[in-house]
Amino acid sequence: MDSALDFTPYSGDLMGLTTNENHLVFRWNRDDCKVLFSASRRGNAASCHFASDKRGLRHIKEAIDGFVSFAFWLFDWCEMVLAQVGRASVGRLIEKTGFIPVAEIDDTTVYMRAR
Repeated sequence: MDSALDFTPYSGDLMGLTTNENHLVFRWNRDDCKVLFSASRRGNAASCHFASDKRGLRHIKEAIDGFVSFAFWLFDWCEMVLAQVGRASVGRLIEKTGFIPVAEIDDTTVYMRAR
């Protein structure tokens, strides 16, 4: 399936997703679960967060990988995707999808995946 068809703009219950007025929110198009992503431009990077229901966690690596491809397709300015992670378990998860740690800020690790 084309990445462009895998995600749609979303408004509704954000399940605790980190957002502000500068974030766009997208939902992964799967009927059996709810996985959301937020993205905000930071220079030539998309700063992203995700939230998932319990069913979506079974597919989260696939969803993250798909969203990164979608971000690169949607945003022609996007050279990298950044994720600010405060939990070691989430860091281990996104490392499995090609992200690498690039900075430590207080209790948060910043991960990056380049185009």
